[in-house]
Amino acid sequence: MKKHWSVLVASGALVVSFLGFPGMASATSGESVSIKGHPSGFHYEQHDMDGHQGVRAWCTKSNGGHYKALVICVRILNGEKIHREAGFWQSRGKDSIVWCPPETLSQDAGIMTKAS
Repeated sequence: MKKHWSVLVASGALVVSFLGFPGMASATSGESVSIKGHPSGFHYEQHDMDGHQGVRAWCTKSNGGHYKALVICVRILNGEKIHREAGFWQSRGKDSIVWCPPETLSQDAGIMTKAS
């Protein structure tokens, strides 16, 4: 039994020496670390295409962040306001578009940003 225990301890030490301890960090990768920020140079406008109203938003500089279009729509029948946002986050140079639901009109446009 003593022999088995020493073999187990020796093999465990060997595994730790090759793999290291879990959670140990290494800072020798040589890659530069950059801080991500919110996009800048962003623009948005109300957009009308074939009778469908919505908002188109875009940014000229992403700074590592993302953005999406926002719209406030107003229901034609009762004036109810509906807030909508684009389904996907975009990065620099790509349009983010969100449409109003049927029987509504686009009232206000906006953009949402995040630093990631």
